[in-house]
Amino acid sequence: MGNIPTNIPTNIPTDLLRTLVTVVDERSFTRAAQILGVTQPAVSAQIKRLQGILGNDLFDRADHGVRLTPKGDLVVNYARRLL
Repeated sequence: MGNIPTNIPTNIPTDLLRTLVTVVDERSFTRAAQILGVTQPAVSAQIKRLQGILGNDLFDRADHGVRLTPKGDLVVNYARRLL
């Protein structure tokens, strides 16, 4: 699978990674929820859980819309390889 960054835990639930990738691809928590067949609060809760596991924010909340932090970008790249 290539090199896994050493600062990302390897036991992350794949459903959380799939949610993250969908949010990034759709650039919207709401559209990601529609695609995943869950509510927008469920998507937000999954992202919050993932951030808790990783100990870092994955999105820059200062900007409008969905913008990844550097750590978020690293995790999304890892998730794409894994999924």
